[in-house]
Amino acid sequence: MLNLPYLILGIICGTITGLFPGIHPNNIVALSFLIIPFFGVDNYIPFLIGLVITHYFINFIPSAFLGVPDDETATSALPMHRLTLNGKGFEAIVLAGFGSYLGVIFSIIITLFLIFILNVDINSFYHSVKPLIPFILITFVIYQILTSKSIWEILVIFLSGIFGIVVLYCNNAYNITLTAIFTGMFGIPLLINNLKTYKIKSQIITFPDFNIKFLKSSFFASIVGFFRIFLPGVSGAQLNYILSKILSEKDLKNFIISQGSIILSNEVFSLLSIIFIGIGRSGVARAIQILNANIDINIAIFSILISSTIALIILINLSKYILIFIRKVNFKYLSLFFIIFCSLVIVIGSYNTYLSYHIIVYLTSICIGLLALKSQSNLSNMMNVLIFPTILYFLMG
Repeated sequence: MLNLPYLILGIICGTITGLFPGIHPNNIVALSFLIIPFFGVDNYIPFLIGLVITHYFINFIPSAFLGVPDDETATSALPMHRLTLNGKGFEAIVLAGFGSYLGVIFSIIITLFLIFILNVDINSFYHSVKPLIPFILITFVIYQILTSKSIWEILVIFLSGIFGIVVLYCNNAYNITLTAIFTGMFGIPLLINNLKTYKIKSQIITFPDFNIKFLKSSFFASIVGFFRIFLPGVSGAQLNYILSKILSEKDLKNFIISQGSIILSNEVFSLLSIIFIGIGRSGVARAIQILNANIDINIAIFSILISSTIALIILINLSKYILIFIRKVNFKYLSLFFIIFCSLVIVIGSYNTYLSYHIIVYLTSICIGLLALKSQSNLSNMMNVLIFPTILYFLMG
């Protein structure tokens, strides 16, 4: 039976965490384990589902208005921020939200089709795909290098990749490690760049025209998201990066739709992978896996659908109020506030897990991000911070 009050509570918490850059659901999950004795496992799981689904919807707001992503939304943050600077921030948020909702719907359809109609043995397919992973990733790195437009882009590719090997392959990684890397690389450099802006351009509150291409891009992105089930060690951010290389970023609206779809389909399939193969592919999914609870697929799907529907409504309405607020404040001071806030999140989050080490990781990430931004390199090149160590992980066993 669906525990709706706890699902709603998770949606409320996800709305709050999604508004603040630098706060990742994985960090919240670690804290939320303290409430299990009060909630009970059966109530805690819908709470987590509501939290993570809503968080990723609402997190498009800071990604669009401030350009500060988390590790999942990194590749979509810059196009959304670009539309904001052109006065179309609300449109960017609606596109991302709509793409995310389509991603949820298509993910559920794909799941039901494969399991109940084709009777696919997902567990067997998982073991057959695994050996191909490093070679797929190597192909994309080579393609990325060959299509680079300057020596700076190649430098960013290798700097990010080597940095990723040092931090994520040669050393233990924590939840705060990824937060430090992605906030430093993709968030802080854009916030520093925003310090030159006193007021953002007046935003037009209009809904984008629907294009049939949106459905095609969303469906394709959801299929890519499905393969996360079979890719241990490959995060949603890496799949976002791969998809960004397959799809052209010239059509910003279509690109944002596809990125929204893959972000949520990644999470949906990650949650459902517990049911399929008994392994979670995200922090929230692993938390549910640790609890060793029996999850009914119907309840899981209904929880995801309800959370997504409510989160989309909140996203659209909340972004309007934030647009009104953001026009009244000094954008320079707002950016400065979030630079300090994000830095405090890193310091507090790593206080008991090698503080000085994570500060060095954070500052190094900022330097790489500034290099990419100032040299006008494609910021998605920095996703090699995950690609390089993943390739080594599979090749070295």
